[in-house]
Amino acid sequence: MMLLAVAVVAIGTFALPSTVSLFSGQHTWYDLGAKGNDVPCEKCHADIEAEMNAGVGPHTGETGYGRFECGYCHRVFPIEHKNASFATYTYASGDGTAAEPGKEAHAASTVACMYCHSGNESDVYSWGRHDEESDCLLCHADNGLGPGYPPSIDEVHGNAKYFNNEDCYKCHLYKNGGIITIKIPPAGGFNLTTDPSDTGEMAAHKTFVMNAISNPDMEDANEACIACHTHVAVKIMWTHAYSLEFNASFEDGLFPPTHFNVSDLTANGTYNVTVYGNGTGGGSTSGWP
Repeated sequence: MMLLAVAVVAIGTFALPSTVSLFSGQHTWYDLGAKGNDVPCEKCHADIEAEMNAGVGPHTGETGYGRFECGYCHRVFPIEHKNASFATYTYASGDGTAAEPGKEAHAASTVACMYCHSGNESDVYSWGRHDEESDCLLCHADNGLGPGYPPSIDEVHGNAKYFNNEDCYKCHLYKNGGIITIKIPPAGGFNLTTDPSDTGEMAAHKTFVMNAISNPDMEDANEACIACHTHVAVKIMWTHAYSLEFNASFEDGLFPPTHFNVSDLTANGTYNVTVYGNGTGGGSTSGWP
């Protein structure tokens, strides 16, 4: 009986706090307001939070252009040059008066990198015109005049109700010894942006990008974007031509020759090589003949 009593007390010491914690926490709720949603995505995605804060980049924690909230990319809004359907995209929310069930997506959606990077301009506005205290909506509210300058938020993003000044700062203000207002740079060179001069005719990686678009594993060309622009490891199995062969003969029969005639250019066989690049830029190669 004494041993049983000790066992019960021991179990209670470890189990009861967890049990009390479970029942005391399951009926407290996060604010789900449209602009006050405080559900911490990091609660389940702590590994992603750590990864996003580990380096320096435009989408990285406090060290890049500013704190990019998860919802900026995963609860999207309409952009003038891409996916106008997001103007009616509905995520689950609650604004204090009624609950709004998600329709196209519940908590979040997967979005193509080109959703933001398919415009036709990459520009830096003059210094001093904007700062962190600027009221963006003062100049960029819908003026009812249609496309023009300065562009209205409704013109560019479809509906101004999604935004406040702080949202604008995250994407369009860059601090580097001062305040610079920027446009989101397009991923040009593949004939995938709205820039009419973006033909993609000379792009060395266009096949990679186009095949990524047709691959169903990720959205649009995200496989190619992530492979090149992030620290994800990449392993490629290549089939290379083994050697180049051709015939060369003197054109004029003189020595030393001044010109050659070249003919019968062919690739002599193939060989396979595996290239593995890890997340730090190092890697290994195997398969050279």
